[in-house]
Amino acid sequence: MRALLAALPAFMLACDFTSGHDPNACTSNIPAACGGMGHCVLGSDQYLSGSFPGAQTFIVRADHPQTFTFQFTFTNRLTPGTGLSLTSTEPDCSQQSSYQSRGDLFELAGDTGVISFPIQMVEAGDHLVSFQSDAYCSYEVFYQ
Repeated sequence: MRALLAALPAFMLACDFTSGHDPNACTSNIPAACGGMGHCVLGSDQYLSGSFPGAQTFIVRADHPQTFTFQFTFTNRLTPGTGLSLTSTEPDCSQQSSYQSRGDLFELAGDTGVISFPIQMVEAGDHLVSFQSDAYCSYEVFYQ
């Protein structure tokens, strides 16, 4: 019973994690920057869910240069793997911005299971974003 009560705050936070966001199935094939292919256009009012190990590729539209903060929550955490990487490619393919976790992914996410990080989008337009991890867990991700 104590273990259940101790886990309750993290569970409640995970339930609220995507509050105000709608799920995006992200199963299309949309041509994107540099000859890449996105599986959806992810809006700021949407989130993606899935399981690692694996990868996902999608498009984020920027109206002007700006920083997007990507937030992941991890549930059903079994094995942290070697990390998480996320890369955003500029619409003209001139450069990429990326995040690479350092250390134990689950330790970085802490008891809440949430990790967030900024990615700078330098140009306006459609940015091809991809992430991958070899961890064994479920995830939900959105950006602000």
